[in-house]
Amino acid sequence: MKDFYQLLGVARNASGDEIKKAYRRLAKMYHPDVTKGDKSSEEKFKEISEAYNVLSDAEQRKKYDMFGAYAGQAGGGPGSGGFRWEGGPGADHQGFGDLGDLFSQLFEMGGIRRGGRRKEWGPAQGPGGEVPVNGRDTFTEVDVSFNEAIDGAERRISIKRGDKVEHITVKIPAGVDNGSKVRIAGKGQPGFGGGKSGDLYLNIRVTPHHCFWREGSDVYTEIPITIYDAVLGGSVEVPTLEGHAKMKIPAGTESGQKFRLGGKGAPVLEKKGKRGDEFVIVKIVPPKDIAGDLKKTISELAEKHPYDPRK
Repeated sequence: MKDFYQLLGVARNASGDEIKKAYRRLAKMYHPDVTKGDKSSEEKFKEISEAYNVLSDAEQRKKYDMFGAYAGQAGGGPGSGGFRWEGGPGADHQGFGDLGDLFSQLFEMGGIRRGGRRKEWGPAQGPGGEVPVNGRDTFTEVDVSFNEAIDGAERRISIKRGDKVEHITVKIPAGVDNGSKVRIAGKGQPGFGGGKSGDLYLNIRVTPHHCFWREGSDVYTEIPITIYDAVLGGSVEVPTLEGHAKMKIPAGTESGQKFRLGGKGAPVLEKKGKRGDEFVIVKIVPPKDIAGDLKKTISELAEKHPYDPRK
């Protein structure tokens, strides 16, 4: 059984930032774009991505801590086929499986008040007549790549509705993030006696990118710069979601300093046409081979222009 904490190399009480940093470090090592066809590294990347997707989501992490590798089955029961059914918005019997459904039917078909509300079914059709019962909502997970989450995508999925399996095409809107919920109206479980069908909810899982990471609609990346760029200033090319862009580095830039590229982030789901920003974090990288004239020049500079960055 996989231990997601062990896969990421973090403690079970690790914070969200610690989990994110651990994933980013491992992703840079095992991403397919880096390992170029190494099957074992590709499999390792899938495992750490799965671990990150679960542990970075508060709700999924809580279930994992309770049920371990069986967290995905919690509330589904045997034969659920990877889907989870619930009694719709406001239901308070989640996690009880068939007993929850039985309680739901006993309460709702009798018109008994629950939480101060009463559901009106309308008159029965006489002896042997049916009372309308709305169908349950269906929940499933859909994996998309980082770029698909930014640009939007389509998926062909199979879901069990009643006693049949249906194949439907669903649209993933641009700007979704890990843990986003996408509602497909009327594609949950069918109702009975004229009741409405429930809805289908897609829980989005985004495969992390080897270069970018997100915080809401803002996108972050890290780039190396030379000592010369940091001291003297200059212009460097940085990756963006749409390709590359030129960015100015002011003289005296420090390692870890963050620069903003306005409107270069991910689409904002709630505001059509609006995008977040891209933030570029610079990392000063010294020359790898310091010898000969370069070493002599740096030594002379250190003697003539000493300074203490700790003051």
